[in-house]
Amino acid sequence: MFRAIRTRLAVLYAGLFAVALGLVALTLYFVVHATAERQVRSELVASATVFDRLWKSRSHELGNAAAVLSRDFGFRAAVATGDRRTAESALDNLRGRLGIDVAFIVGVDGKVTGLADPKLSADAARLWPALDQGETRGVATLGGVPRQLVAAPVMAPALTGWVVFASNLDQRQMHALENLSAIPIEASVLPASRVEDPAVRGGALGRVTTPEGPAVALARPLPSLGGGEGAVLLLRYPMARAMAAYLPLQVAMALTGLVGLILLIAGSWRLSLSITRPISALDEAARRMEQGETVEVPVATDDEIGRLARSFNAMAAGIAERERRISQLAFNDSLTGLPNRAFFRRHLDIELAQAAHRGRSLVLLSLDLDNFKAVNDTLGHPTGDALLCAVGARLKAGVGEALVARLGGDEFTIVAAAEAADAGRMAQRLLAALSEPVEVDGQVLDVAASIGVAIAPQDGADSDTLLKNADLALYQAKEAGRGTYRFFEARMNAEAQARRTLETDLRRALAAGELELHYQPLICLETGRIASFEALLRWNHPTRGLVSPLEFIPVAEETGLIVPIGEWVVQEACRAARAWPPGVRVAVNVSSVQFRRGGLGATVLQALAASGLDPKRLEVEITESLFLETSDTTLGTLHSLREMGVKIALDDFGTGYSSLSYLQSFPFDKIKIDRSFVERLEASPGAGAIVQAITALAAALGMETTAEGIETEAQRDAVRRLGCTLGQGFLFSRAVNAAAALALLGVDARESRAA
Repeated sequence: MFRAIRTRLAVLYAGLFAVALGLVALTLYFVVHATAERQVRSELVASATVFDRLWKSRSHELGNAAAVLSRDFGFRAAVATGDRRTAESALDNLRGRLGIDVAFIVGVDGKVTGLADPKLSADAARLWPALDQGETRGVATLGGVPRQLVAAPVMAPALTGWVVFASNLDQRQMHALENLSAIPIEASVLPASRVEDPAVRGGALGRVTTPEGPAVALARPLPSLGGGEGAVLLLRYPMARAMAAYLPLQVAMALTGLVGLILLIAGSWRLSLSITRPISALDEAARRMEQGETVEVPVATDDEIGRLARSFNAMAAGIAERERRISQLAFNDSLTGLPNRAFFRRHLDIELAQAAHRGRSLVLLSLDLDNFKAVNDTLGHPTGDALLCAVGARLKAGVGEALVARLGGDEFTIVAAAEAADAGRMAQRLLAALSEPVEVDGQVLDVAASIGVAIAPQDGADSDTLLKNADLALYQAKEAGRGTYRFFEARMNAEAQARRTLETDLRRALAAGELELHYQPLICLETGRIASFEALLRWNHPTRGLVSPLEFIPVAEETGLIVPIGEWVVQEACRAARAWPPGVRVAVNVSSVQFRRGGLGATVLQALAASGLDPKRLEVEITESLFLETSDTTLGTLHSLREMGVKIALDDFGTGYSSLSYLQSFPFDKIKIDRSFVERLEASPGAGAIVQAITALAAALGMETTAEGIETEAQRDAVRRLGCTLGQGFLFSRAVNAAAALALLGVDARESRAA
């Protein structure tokens, strides 16, 4: 219940009021108590003074009576002659007239006359020593009762005894004393030993305990006669009686406080409700907003809570708008407005479940634009973005109610409830729609795409499997020449698995030392001597044996593994060439991926520095495909290599694209004529003309020419006659390991290691 603010506020205010009221009541109680105690003390002192006067008055009265009787002639004669009857008669007569409680005679011999009670007589006899010492006034206990005594000597003419009058100090006399006080005190005469407080026993004001509780007390020590235990007059007044007069005030104070507390609780509760009601509304609105509802709190006041409500409403509206935008961004592509990958996956899961429930097929088309990167690189990303928007619009218009989503980049996907035949027609329709040129910012762009098709449930019953198989089909469509579509086939998955296995093995091959370099010699056609070696990469797989470079090099390029592998190749080739004769060079092939990743110049420089090889003995072979991605960075890297002294060779010349234009872009040191021309030399006169034209062009530009794939002596003679300077092929030697290369050069392996 104390979780509610209104309850805590009411309890807090009520508690504070109760504490304040309690402090006031406690202060009032102590003030009243102190005032009452002060009045009681004053009355006790006054009563003690009155008792002193009464004591002296009674003592004087008894003393006068005793003196009168002791001087009476007949009484003295009776005492002197031992006339007991006459003496007792006189005592009784005077006691009756004066109201004396006890009267007796103590002779000089210690005998007591006038007391019939033996106990009284025994107590009276014990007074003789004190009387003999001249004590005539005081308090003594007679018959177990404290009494005020006054004695007078009886002279006849010599001392014959003492006449003693005793007045009882009983409750009657104490009541008489109490009636003289302005307050109802309690008076009693007690043995001094019964008063516990030494200060009170000594005559000071103090406190004693009574059956009614604590009491203020004042004791007056009384003179003792006969040497017995001293007695005191104890005046007491219980504080409960003193405080009783203030009880109406305390009750009134308590009632007033109770009424005030009730009013305060009611007022606090009402105030807390006025404060917490809008806060509770805000709390409820916050809970509803947490559950995704759109809320607005009514604003009833202009105070802080009203301003808080307005701020909350503004915040709720802002959150709702941001959630709408976030939802839009979370499930829609920000560029094309199409559903994004997250929405596509959710939609695909739902469609797969419904298709399985209804026993129907579901078609998934994975579409990727062909050569889209070239558009971005040549025309800029804004043009590429506009092209993607146009493609998205065409796809959406071409599939009807099917879902079109953009997964990222130039990758789109379509989900439709259709059969295999319908899927083929849909793919053809989309390819036809995309084949129409697109005008973007005044430029007409030709668009082409490849499509992979997967059908559930046969190609996959879950979204991950279906999407993976559609991607495999897309990969096959691109391999088939692009601009087409392919259905998923089981063999695609097997090929993909094999490819992934090959990639995994290749990642550990470098660290495991499974890669090695073989070297194929390049022969000077004029002298027949070895001019250089081409370093060729080999992979000796632990279970598969030698793996063809045609199989693993494309995988290395696609995964980026070609970069660390290429670094190792350059370092190992330079290290091996260091042992060769000074005139023999080594050539290494460099992938376009190494140029794109950067750092090739640093790799070559480090390899040369580590091996100590002369830069002029290193050749870097590149292919024409590198010039499809020509950039300032690529040309800058080539020029930096030339500045080091490294030679640059153009491999497979004549098989690619605008080969002659490349010779203008960069001055190569060597051109390698592709083996396809060499193979046709004997059968096609045109092949010889092409080789002769290339060699003439190279000679004019100051470049060497290497004829690749020479396998017969006739081919060797032909290329030498046509002007080629170097030859390479099985006629001369296959690629051999490092030790065999040294043997071909006539260098002892031990000498090379020593060098």
